[in-house]
Amino acid sequence: MAITKNGGYLTLKIHLLNGRLFNRLLSNDGRALYNAEQGKIVSALWDKRPQTASELAQVTGLANSTLTLMLKRLEEEQGLIVSVQDEIDKRKKWFDLTQTGIEQEEVGNQVSDKLSSIFYAGFEDKEIEQLEGYLERILNNLETAMAEIPREDSTK
Repeated sequence: MAITKNGGYLTLKIHLLNGRLFNRLLSNDGRALYNAEQGKIVSALWDKRPQTASELAQVTGLANSTLTLMLKRLEEEQGLIVSVQDEIDKRKKWFDLTQTGIEQEEVGNQVSDKLSSIFYAGFEDKEIEQLEGYLERILNNLETAMAEIPREDSTK
């Protein structure tokens, strides 16, 4: 009997459901001032601040057009971030958290902990360790392939 290799499909479904559930948990919490997609940006800034839009795009994986809209909302409508023009390179902007954005980290951590308890329900510590080891290997395989396989020239 042939082994089915559904890891990519399962990972895609897990990613989709994980994001939807994270959004539900955030909105049900009532304290969160951002959604899951915006959470990628504020989380990146919790880890390292300030950052440029290019750095945030790299860390979050968001497309520039999506990132630009989200940054604008996070700053102008939600008051979670602030932007400052670079003093040397006027084309560059730096993004940082406001005090409100900093305070949202506690909410984000608590919601993430809830999601993790759902994600790993029924798993023993050893199983979690094994699973994460396998996922790290898959991630490494994919990152290696991205570095080795050139992007097709779209100007052809």
